[in-house]
Amino acid sequence: MSLMYDMAARDCEMLTMHLSDYNAGSRTVYLMGKGAKPRLVPVSPETTALFTRYRERVHSGSEGSSPMFYTIHNHIKTPMSDDNVARFVQKYAESAKRENPAVPDRVSPHMFRKSRAMHLYQAGMHLTMLSEFLGHEDTQTTLVYARADVEMKREAICKASKNNVILHPDTETPVWDDDEDIISRLCHGY
Repeated sequence: MSLMYDMAARDCEMLTMHLSDYNAGSRTVYLMGKGAKPRLVPVSPETTALFTRYRERVHSGSEGSSPMFYTIHNHIKTPMSDDNVARFVQKYAESAKRENPAVPDRVSPHMFRKSRAMHLYQAGMHLTMLSEFLGHEDTQTTLVYARADVEMKREAICKASKNNVILHPDTETPVWDDDEDIISRLCHGY
């Protein structure tokens, strides 16, 4: 789940990963995206540490072509299904909800992707770079993820207002003060 969030990966991208797709030295993961579009995604040092432990514990002696996330059928490692991923995510969401009631009742793997995209956008990642990071061809697709929250809007307004002349109500008298003609025109729209 940490890796899914960190890479903002689709569950199908996670499930097509092989051991050889992860490079601990460069902290990158090779993902095969929608439409067979490959991309190289950076991974944080924290996720790399978790991921390295996972690989050592679950893949000791495995070949590079082994599925990164798998189930065993008839003694053969096969890629995990997206239904399994959804069950894991829901199981841990229910556990987290006991500690934090703000966790939604229904949590899906795609929420990790959306959350990461929004957090990167809030941190200032440009829409074009975010689009590339998510593997979108068109930035319009990325707009679904990139919504400005109230704080982002407030910061933008403050930044835009820095050099503007702002009326200070305690020290300046507005031009419309005691001018009924201006007030009347404003109220009637002429």
